[in-house]
Amino acid sequence: MTCVGAGQQRYKFKEEHGARNSIAIPHRTKGFSGYKVMDAVQTVPHTPSSELTLVTNAFVGTMAMSTPVRFNLVYWYGEFLRDIPARLGRNEALDSSVKALTAAHSSFCLHHRATPEALVRYSVALRTLRFYLNDPTKACSSETLCAVMLLLICQGFIGVTDMGWTGHCEGAAHIIKARRYYDPSDEFESKLLLSLRAPVILEGIFNPKIQFTPSEWKTLVENHIDEGTFPGRMLRYVSHLASMIQHGNLRKGVNSDTESVNELRSNYQELKDGLKKYEDHLNSLVPIDKELRKLAFDSQTYYLIERFYSFGLTVGIILGCVISAFDTEDTDLVSDLNLFSSQIMALAGSAKMFKPLGTSFMQLCFQAAWVGTTDPSVKAHAEKEMIDYLEEYTTGFTPTRYMRELERMSKHLRLVDPYVM
Repeated sequence: MTCVGAGQQRYKFKEEHGARNSIAIPHRTKGFSGYKVMDAVQTVPHTPSSELTLVTNAFVGTMAMSTPVRFNLVYWYGEFLRDIPARLGRNEALDSSVKALTAAHSSFCLHHRATPEALVRYSVALRTLRFYLNDPTKACSSETLCAVMLLLICQGFIGVTDMGWTGHCEGAAHIIKARRYYDPSDEFESKLLLSLRAPVILEGIFNPKIQFTPSEWKTLVENHIDEGTFPGRMLRYVSHLASMIQHGNLRKGVNSDTESVNELRSNYQELKDGLKKYEDHLNSLVPIDKELRKLAFDSQTYYLIERFYSFGLTVGIILGCVISAFDTEDTDLVSDLNLFSSQIMALAGSAKMFKPLGTSFMQLCFQAAWVGTTDPSVKAHAEKEMIDYLEEYTTGFTPTRYMRELERMSKHLRLVDPYVM
C-alpha cells in the first residue's frame, strides 16, 4: 500500500492552557453552509446534573481508593460494592438503598448518630423494597437481593431499638430460598452472596424464623470464589451447626444425634488447626527488627488477615460452646474457649485504630469473647468494649438490656435455653 503525503504534511499539536474551548457548529439555516462559533464552557456543565449521577458519585466516594480504610465500605463489607454503580438506574429498590446507605455511612462516620436525612432515606428504601418484594419476578433479581444487603449494612449504622433481629437477614433468607439457584458465571451475584451469606448464617443459628433444609444450608455456603480456602471452610462449619440446631440433631441430653455431634467435634478440630496456621502466618508478616518493620511492614495485608483470624476465633467459640453441652468434663475445651476469648480481646487495640467501621465489625467478636470466657477480667474487658461502642454509636436500648440478651444467646449456644418460634 502506497503511503500518501509522506514528507509533505506535518501536524503540530499545541497544548491549550485556557479554560475556554471553542467548537464550530454548522448553521441549521437552509442554504447557508457557514459555521457559528459557540463557547463550550457555556454548553458543557462543570458538575453532575442528574440525580442518578449525583447518587452514584456520592456512593463511589464511600469506597474509592483515596477513602481511608477506616471509612471504606469495600474493605469491611465486600467487593460486590464496586459493581453496584454500573447497576444503578434499573432497579428502584437498589437505587433507594444506595441513597440510604450513603446517608447512613456519612452520619455514622461524622456524627456517630443517624441524622434525620439518613432516617428518612432509610424509611423510603424500606417502602420501596417492600413494594419490590411483592412482585415475584423483581423480588428474585440480584439487584433486589443486593438492596437487602445494603439495608442490612445500613441498619448497623443507624442502630436498632432492640437486640433482636433486624428482619433484613430474614428477608434475604426468603429471597435466597425462593430463587433456588446460584449462577457461578455471574460474578456480581457470586460476590454478593459471598458477603451476604455470613450474616444470614450467623443469625440463622439464633433466629428460628430463618429456615432452610439441610441441602439449602449446604448450598448457601457454596461459592467458587472462596472454595477450598480457610474462610470458606469456617462458614461451612457454622452453616452445618445452624442446620444441626434447626433440625434437632443437637439436643442437650440423650436425644442428640451421635453422628452430628462427632461431625461437630471434627469440624472444631479442623478449625483449631487452621487457626494455628493463621496465627503463625500473622506473626511471619511482622519483621522482628523494629527499624525494618517501619519499612517492610505491609499493614493493609496484615490487618486484613487479622480480621479473618478474629472471625475464626469467633467461630471457634461458637462451635466450642455447643460442644461443651456434650463434653461437660473436657477441661481442654474450657481452656480453648478462654484462650480464644483472650486472643480476641488482644485485638481490641487494632479495632480502635480503624474506628468507626473497624469497631463496628469487632462487636460480634467481643460478644463471642464475653460468651466464651470464664475469666472475670476478660469478660469485664469485653463488656467494657461493647458498652463503650453502644454509648458512642448507637441509640434505642440500654446496656442492661443488651447484656441480658447476650446472656440469653450464651444459654442458647450451650443448648440450655434455645430460641424457639
